[in-house]
This record gives sequence, C-alpha cells and structure tokens, in this order.
Amino acid sequence: MSYTASDLRAVGAGFVLFGLFAFAPGYTFGWLSNALQFRERRLITRLTASVPLSVGLAPVLTYYLWRWWLPLVWIACAVWGAACVTLLIRDFRANRLQLSRAGRSVLAIAAGWLALATLTLVDLQIGNRLYFNFVSYDYSTRAAFIAALSRGGMPPHNPYFFAGQPAPLRYHYFWLIPCSLVDQLGGTLVSARQSLMAGTLWSGLGLLAIVALYLRFFQSKGGNRIERRTLIAVALLGITGLDILPVLLIDYSSRIVLPCIEYWNNQIDAWITTALWEPHHLAALVAGLTGFLLTWDAARQPKPRLAIAGVIGGGLALASSVGVSIYVGGTLAAGCAAWLLIVVLKRSWRQAVVFCASGIIAAALALPFLAQVAQGTGPSEASAATSLLKLAVRSFTLVDNVVHPSSAAGTAALNLAFLPLNYFLEFGFFFVVACLAVRRFRRRGFEGPADGCAAALAATSLLLCTFLSSTVISSNDLGWRSALLLQFILLLWAAEMWDDGVLGLAAPRAGRSAASARAAPRLVAVALVLGALGSCYEVCMERAFPILADSFAVQRYSILALDRQLGRRTFELRRAYELLARTLPANATVQHNPEEGIGNIPAGLYSDRQMVADIGNCGTVFGGSEKFCDEVILPRLKRLFDGRQPVTAAEVASTCRDFSISALVFKDTDPVWANKSSWIWKAQPLLSNDFVRVIRCGGN
Repeated sequence: MSYTASDLRAVGAGFVLFGLFAFAPGYTFGWLSNALQFRERRLITRLTASVPLSVGLAPVLTYYLWRWWLPLVWIACAVWGAACVTLLIRDFRANRLQLSRAGRSVLAIAAGWLALATLTLVDLQIGNRLYFNFVSYDYSTRAAFIAALSRGGMPPHNPYFFAGQPAPLRYHYFWLIPCSLVDQLGGTLVSARQSLMAGTLWSGLGLLAIVALYLRFFQSKGGNRIERRTLIAVALLGITGLDILPVLLIDYSSRIVLPCIEYWNNQIDAWITTALWEPHHLAALVAGLTGFLLTWDAARQPKPRLAIAGVIGGGLALASSVGVSIYVGGTLAAGCAAWLLIVVLKRSWRQAVVFCASGIIAAALALPFLAQVAQGTGPSEASAATSLLKLAVRSFTLVDNVVHPSSAAGTAALNLAFLPLNYFLEFGFFFVVACLAVRRFRRRGFEGPADGCAAALAATSLLLCTFLSSTVISSNDLGWRSALLLQFILLLWAAEMWDDGVLGLAAPRAGRSAASARAAPRLVAVALVLGALGSCYEVCMERAFPILADSFAVQRYSILALDRQLGRRTFELRRAYELLARTLPANATVQHNPEEGIGNIPAGLYSDRQMVADIGNCGTVFGGSEKFCDEVILPRLKRLFDGRQPVTAAEVASTCRDFSISALVFKDTDPVWANKSSWIWKAQPLLSNDFVRVIRCGGN
C-alpha cells in the first residue's frame, strides 16, 4: 500500500470527523444563543461564523467534559452533532447560498488551502523511499502528545519521560484534545499524526473565517462590499515580509539552502508558516479573536439575553485561547486589559462591565489548567516555572552575526537602533500599511471605536513581541507568537486600505483625497511581489527540503539524516512502528536511541507509544525530573545504543524490566549497529533489515 495514498485517505476521514469539533458546536451555539444575531444572518455568514465559534468553544468544553468523564464528551458530540445536522437541513431548505464572484473566489481560496496543506503535510512515497515534510520536526512532538492523550486520558502525561510512573504534561494542549478525540474516533484509520494534520486544515479555515467576521462585525464598513473586502484580505494572507531577500543572499553567499524562510532572523512568521508549522498557535489566535468579537458585540446589544450570550461565549473562547497557546492567549489577555483600561478612562461603563464579566469567566475557566501545567515534579521544575519571561529587546541577525557587540547593554542598544530595519524586512508590505495607518491616525484621528480598539491591540502586541522574551526553551516563543495579533490587525487595515484605493494600486474611492493619503504604488507592488515569493519559497522548502537533502549537495541536518538514506530509512521505520502498533498493546513502552539530533523524528510521528527518554534530555521541559533523567535514565539507556562497552543480555533484560520497556528500536545510525559482535546481533529480532532492527524485551 502506498503510504501517500494511506495518508490522504486518513487525513480526509480525519477532516470529516474533526467537523464534530470545528464546525458543529459553533453552528449549534450560534443558532441557540443568536450571538452576533446568528439567526438573522445570511446562510453563508452562518456557515462562516460556525468555524471560529467552534474553535473558540470546543477546546475548553471538551477539556472540562473529559476531566469529569470521557463519555460526557461523546454524549456532547452526539447532541451538538445531531442538532447541527438538523439545523443545517432546515436552513438549506429555507435559504439559498447566494455568492458574488468575489465570494466564490474566497471559497476557491479555501479549497486551495485544503489541497495545498494536505499535499504539503502527508508523507510522499517514491518507490521504497518515504519523505515526511520539514515541519515534521515540530509535528513529531505534538503527535506524541496527542497519542499520550489518547492512551492515558486527562490530564495527559509527558510521552518523552517515564521513571516507573508517568509525569504530568506541562504544555498548552487544548487544541490537541479534539485532535486526540478524532484519533480515537478514527480507530485504526486515523493516527495521532493524521488527526493533527486534519486539525491543521481546520485551523486554516478558522483564520479565513475570522478575517471575514472581523471585516463584517468589527470594522466600521460592516457589510458594505463585504465579499470583495474579504477576498482582498484572504488573498493578502499569501504575502509575507521581505525575508526572501536575506534568505537568497544567505543561500548564495554561504552555498547553503535554508529549509525555512524564517531561519535567517528572530522570526515574524509568514501566515503560511504559522498555518503549517504551528496550527495550535493559529487556533489560539482564532479562538481569542472570536472571544473578543463576541464580547465586543455583546457590549452593543440592547437586549440583555443577547449580551449575556455574548459574554458567556466570549469568556469560553478566551479561556480556550489560553489553553491552546499560553503565548497567544496571554497576548490577547493583555490586549483586552489595555482596551478595558481605555474604556474605563473614557467612562464607557457598559463596555467596561461586559469586558470585565467576560474576563472573569475566562480567568475562572483557565486558572485550573494553568495551575495544572505549572506543577513540577521536583525542585528544578518548580524553580524553572517562576522565571518564564525576561525583558529583552528583539534581536536582529545583523547585530548578532555581523556586528558582535562586546556587552549585553551594547547588544540591546544596537538591536533597538536596528528595530525599524528589522521590522521593515520582517513585515515588508505590512510595514508600509502600518506607516500609512500611523500617518492617518496622526492627521485625522480615529474614525470610530474599532480604529481605536485595533490600535490598542496592535500596540500591545508590538510591545510584547519587541521587549519580552520567553525562557522556557531556547526559542523565543513569546516574541514569535505574540506578533500574531499585530499581524492580524495589519491585515485588516491592509484590506480596508486596498478597498479604499489608499495603497495606490487602484483609484481612490469617493471622499478620499488622492494626494493626501496614498502610498507609492511601485513600493507597494515590489513589497507584494517579494512577499508572495517568500511564501512560495516557504511552501516549496517545507515539502521538498528532505528530498533535496537526500538527493542533492545541500547541507544536511542531523534531525533528518547525515547520509543520503533518509527516504529508505524513514520507509523502514514507519513500517517497523506500524508493526509494533499491531503487535504491542497501547500502553506498551517502545524505546529508541534517546540522543538528540540523530534522526528520531519518525519515533514521534509513527510510534504512538510511551518512551522512557527522547530529545536528549527526556523532554523534561514538558514534565518530569531533569535530575532523575541525567543521573538514572540516560546512563542506563545510552549503554544499550552507544556500543562503547559490552552489554550482556541480562543487563538488557534488567533495564527493560526496570523501565517497563516492551521493545527496543535500533537504527543503522546508532553506534552499536556497527559492532557486529554486539548483543543486538545475537538477540532474536521482531523485525530486521538494512536500516532497522526491533528487539522485544521484558516490559509489559
């Protein structure tokens, strides 16, 4: 069977099943609550609103239902699924799906997203070679988390650490809950990895939908030319900054090929990068924006029932955002606080009360989850939880790699001085939009409450992504993800400016001065072209780089393969892990070489089993004791794989028994493989070929 065809079928099935969590609850909630005047809207508006409403409601609802009792989740799914089907049948009989040419183009873009993302994410099989995409570096981790949820339930355990008993997972995993539920519903047809891909498709649709909702219900133009404005906005999602210029310069001067367009600098991700690499962060943005929009609309409702529905829905969605991504949800919470302060100063008491009520609901729902993920299992973990953030000016690669300041203060000063250039390269076309917006606000002020609110949200996001840095891992996740809110506001402004003719690519609309507020059309056109090229580069590299690394003289990454056998080795590893999935129980522990950076991506992608240790340090950043990992686990496991000292069968059996290991997976890249007199060649294998050798041992 072709693994590509298998993935396509599974992702298709997973996408349909995911509708129970990414469409049905939102349509049912909208109809029953009439939030955003759901029942009075056109059918296309109801269908559009259902996705972000579901992305906002489903994560937090399934989290609490599962914590109480898993069957409650299935009961809720049955109820809102049946209600959604009933309401859809009724609505399709009573309404026609009328769309303009622009509306049909938006649907075509949505279909194109589904096709592009699916073909980018599935494994590509070429004969007996199998290639995952480059984003699998991240997907392998989240697929393992989803499998841990499916195996052990709520709260999940860290799949990378096992010291005789599981360690609680410290991660924002709300988006992985519906992925796990789809994994369970799909049975043997849909794996954890494939359910994650299906969730990626829905999070992208959620982004398209929330853009349309904000143009309709937040921006001052409302429903005026809404389909045309939506088409402009979703088309601009394909535009990123000017990253293609430094990337091509690095590629040419260093004779290397960067596998991701964001690798050249402290990144501001392209929309396509966020959608494919970090679907949970994108889902958090959609959920948080949905919560904010419901609260914003509730403050304007004269009927108490509609206001209450908006407050409750808004609180649920904001809580979901925090649980899906602490960084994105925290940024939105800071933006809400900034806007609340403004409305209090303006004495807009109704709006202040509504936002306070929604915030209290969100905090009450999010705090139990935050308390849970903050728990440590030892002194080192507890102390690490107290220093999650630090003050730091956003770094710039020109300063870090070329100037080399002699002091930390000098580095901060230079990074601050280079911020305009840094952001010009990262935002490109949207940097021009930001400059035009600032000029317009200075000359004419805010045209309505939405302008002031959007400016407050954008300023909050800009401050956080510029002057705060997360310290949990080496990557500055807060600085990268907090920029999403700013990017979204700039996207809305860009669509409105394009529609008004302000960007200089069309005649200005009536009432607009052609001379006072237009951009230079050539600058805009060049920025658009370079931004589109950057997004194309990113998609092509995500799909093709593992193949290029196997076939051409490009730089090699140890996370893929240092030889040119990635495709054949991945094919055999997937086959081995699928054999183990059929042979071993779901609670079995399967262990490979725990050293970091030696091509262990397939273990996270395909194993769906607990590991004793992985990614170099037992993944203790996600839960567990770093001390126990370094002093007990790794010394015993590494002896089995490094081949430095003779290992007896009795020692192997003792290690497997002590750590409940059911099977050991050896690759041809493991040092012990080269020693043909080692114990792995004497033991009877469950599977053996030129790349993989699987040996059963004394676990469960």
